[in-house]
Amino acid sequence: MVIIGIALPIFAFVVLLVLIGEVHRYKSGRHIISARRLGLRLVAGVLLLALIALVFVGLFVLHLREAAPRPQLFVTFWSTCLLIAVLLILVMLVDLREVGERYTQRQHEIWRDFAGFLARQVAKPPSGSPPPKPDEPKR
Repeated sequence: MVIIGIALPIFAFVVLLVLIGEVHRYKSGRHIISARRLGLRLVAGVLLLALIALVFVGLFVLHLREAAPRPQLFVTFWSTCLLIAVLLILVMLVDLREVGERYTQRQHEIWRDFAGFLARQVAKPPSGSPPPKPDEPKR
């Protein structure tokens, strides 16, 4: 239990640092994500921090390790934690869908750019060859 008591605050601190880093990169213009994806990630981070805090409070403040002493509080509290975890999963699935859509969009852009490059290569004459002769006038 001591390891969990130490690991949870450290994990929360790391999540908080990652969130601050994402916001800082976005505000400085060094971002590769959209505002919508940043919002989804911030919501996910807040939900994750809330879940970490609730687990810490449930285990170390309220001592809800077993249901026998206070069964109603135990079920309500851990059900709330489960609901937050499900919400976190749903937010992450929406973010994953956004990442997939952006990936597909980038693939289309890459293939379009490659096709344009090939078209330009085919259209221009090979280097080192003599220029084409003008057609001789008809007599």
